[in-house]
Amino acid sequence: QAVISSARSPARSAMAVASYSAARAAPRAQCRRVRRAAGAARARASLSPAASPTPAAPSNGVPLAAPVPPAAPAPSPPPVVPPPGVFKAATGVAAAKAAYPLAKTLALGFTAGALIGLGALLMSFVGGASPALASANPGLGAFLRGAVGLPVGLFLVVSTGAELFTGNVFVMLSGLLQKTVQPSDVAKNWAASYAANFAGSVFLAWLVFAAKTSAAPAFVSGVTAIAAAKVALPFTVAVARGVLCNWLVCLGVWGAMSANSVAGKAIAIWLPISTFITLGFEHSVANMFLIPHGMFYGADVSVSQFLLNNILPVTIGNIIGAAVFVTGVHFLAYGEK
Repeated sequence: QAVISSARSPARSAMAVASYSAARAAPRAQCRRVRRAAGAARARASLSPAASPTPAAPSNGVPLAAPVPPAAPAPSPPPVVPPPGVFKAATGVAAAKAAYPLAKTLALGFTAGALIGLGALLMSFVGGASPALASANPGLGAFLRGAVGLPVGLFLVVSTGAELFTGNVFVMLSGLLQKTVQPSDVAKNWAASYAANFAGSVFLAWLVFAAKTSAAPAFVSGVTAIAAAKVALPFTVAVARGVLCNWLVCLGVWGAMSANSVAGKAIAIWLPISTFITLGFEHSVANMFLIPHGMFYGADVSVSQFLLNNILPVTIGNIIGAAVFVTGVHFLAYGEK
């Protein structure tokens, strides 16, 4: 038995050595297999650059969450709003204007009258005081008056959100037809913006007179001639010119609402406004500045002539032009019946 035990001992020793060697070799083999698998994965990733990298598993064995893709950028608005969208926007603007406190409408109306007056002053300063050009080339002189001046005034009105009566005729009537405002809202907005436009225009006429902006003889002659010519128009002629004027002015407002860039709004305003001035149409708010401006410089015009011969018929024409040819036409085309 001792012989047998001694014979078995070398065998057990050999088996123990073999087991120990295998135990030590197993982790090394497993590491080699992991390294080979990782190398193969890197090779596949280098051959497929468009594939998303797979996040490595952390040491605790819990897989990482997939990476969150970046959020897509918000789509930019279209450069131009289509006509049905413009009419719908006008009805929304009407509702917003109806909610204005009276003081806000009066303040923004005052600035609108003054800003239109500044445009009219620039028009008379550049174009109206160029008699040599007007006599030698009447067409070019008329275009110069249209291109420089009042487009600036309306652009400033639109960009500052000022309350211009002639534009409000189109906007508020659009809301009335679409039932976003009530008749009382229209009456309140028109009355407040018209009175404030008048005050702002006359104030600016006095202010530029006090500043002696047009004190040179050539300018005095030009501004007094403008005032006298406007009150000499027959009543029906003034109404018709008012219709044509505010048709174009409200299309300028329409174009500004359709554009989503400052440059687009400026171009949309310049085209119709320069057209109406070049063609000699009549704008009630601009005349609230131009006629008193000439009167301050000595134009032979009375207050009654100013109000009854020009402002009254031109205002009537402005309302008709916006109500029929802008609000009415586009309500028939794009309104919700």
